[in-house]
Amino acid sequence: MAYDIYSGLLIALMVVMVLLAIGMVVVVMMQSGNQNNLGAITGAAESFFGKNKAKTMEAKFKRLTVIIAIAMLVCSILFFVFYLLRSALKL
Repeated sequence: MAYDIYSGLLIALMVVMVLLAIGMVVVVMMQSGNQNNLGAITGAAESFFGKNKAKTMEAKFKRLTVIIAIAMLVCSILFFVFYLLRSALKL
């Protein structure tokens, strides 16, 4: 019975990881390139938009990318732990 529970958790985590991967691809594709931000090297990027960068869509996409990446990492670790537990129960 416990073996079936761990198998169900593994399937659920795989589905969540696939959805997170699709979400990551979508968010990354919506971001603009960094080719036009080369002014940050010389300090030229310190403008009104540079100071209020947290409010722009680009900053929101970057924050969402980090959140999705952390969620994928947590799901991967949980998947590994549940896989080891399932393997231990099989013995």
